[in-house]
Amino acid sequence: MEGTVVITNDQLAGQGQRGNHWESEPGKNLTFSIIFRPTFIPVDKQFRLTMSIALGIADCLNRLATGFLVKWPNDIYYGDRKICGILIHNTVNGDTISNAVIGIGLNVNQHSFRQPRAISLANILEEELDLPFLLEDVCEHIEKRYLQLKLGEGQRLKSQYLQRLMGFGEHRLYTDGSDFSGRIIDVHENGQLEIERHDGSKLYGFKEVEFIF
Repeated sequence: MEGTVVITNDQLAGQGQRGNHWESEPGKNLTFSIIFRPTFIPVDKQFRLTMSIALGIADCLNRLATGFLVKWPNDIYYGDRKICGILIHNTVNGDTISNAVIGIGLNVNQHSFRQPRAISLANILEEELDLPFLLEDVCEHIEKRYLQLKLGEGQRLKSQYLQRLMGFGEHRLYTDGSDFSGRIIDVHENGQLEIERHDGSKLYGFKEVEFIF
C-alpha cells in the first residue's frame, strides 16, 4: 500500500550511496523505509522524487534548528557533517515508475560515531528527542512534498531544491579523479549535476564527482 512505513529498530547492514555503510546505534536513531507508487512520474524525470523526499526531511529538520542543507544528490547535512542518508530503489514499468522504496537513516539520539563527518540531532540540540513523534513529523513533511509533486509542481519543487542545495552558486572544491574548483549551476531532471568549471560547464552523474571539504 502506498505510504506504508517499515521501521527498523536495529540497523545491522545499513547501506548508502556509493556502497557506504550506515552506522546506527540500536534504538537511538530513525531507520525506516516508505513505499510509494509514483506512477505519475516519467522515468526521465525520476529525480523529482529524490528532490521531494530530500526537501521533506530538510523541511522537518529546519523546524528544529536552522542550517540543514541537501548535499547532492540527496544526503542531508548540517554544516560539513552528515545527519541523514537516503537511498531510493525505483521499479520501472514502461515509461513510468511503478514502485519506489525510500530508505532513510536519520541520526537522532546517538552521541558518538566512528565516521568523523557524522552528526545527530542530539549533538546539535543538546537534548534527546522522542523517536515516534519525530518519525510522524518527518513522514508528514515528506507527504507534503510528495503531494506537491503529485499536483504537478515539479518546477517549483526543483527551484526550492536548488535553494537548499549545498554549494549551489558557490565556488567550491570538487574531485572527479582530479581536484578542481567550480560552482553548481543546475541539477537536471535525470539527476545529473551541472558544474561550471574554468574550462566550461560539465555534467556529472552519481558517483562521478565528490565535494572536497
